[in-house]
Amino acid sequence: MVIFAKSHVELHNIRANVERVKKLSDNVVGVGPFGVGLDGLLTWIPGAGELYSLGAGGLIVLDAVRARAAPMIIIQICAIILIDTVAGSIPVAGKAADVLFTGHKWSADMLTKHMDDTIYFEGTRKEVQATQEYRDLLARIQAGKEKRRVVFLG
Repeated sequence: MVIFAKSHVELHNIRANVERVKKLSDNVVGVGPFGVGLDGLLTWIPGAGELYSLGAGGLIVLDAVRARAAPMIIIQICAIILIDTVAGSIPVAGKAADVLFTGHKWSADMLTKHMDDTIYFEGTRKEVQATQEYRDLLARIQAGKEKRRVVFLG
């Protein structure tokens, strides 16, 4: 059973987990704007690269679900992870492409941006809708001054 985040502290921890997977997967060793991580290194060991890619990608997907990301974002993250994993299983050219294709970084960045574009309220929908903060936000969204997704954590 998946346990959804219930507080801003849990959302902070989700973000930290995603950043950790991103760094380990695609930027353990960095040179300027380029980096290689465990995903690129393990791709040269038969089976290890695919296993790592799916496992690390699965953690990002799980965190996306816990952060209550929109279904389309979760689908896009899954597609990127699948491409990253399959590319590494192709001999030689696919392995080189897997080193260069930073699918975990791309997915992690997509999730953190989506989280930044979401306003999370602690509490149930009913509790939050009674607050002035929510009514002010709703007015800004309805007036077109702000385009945000609202999620209730309760």
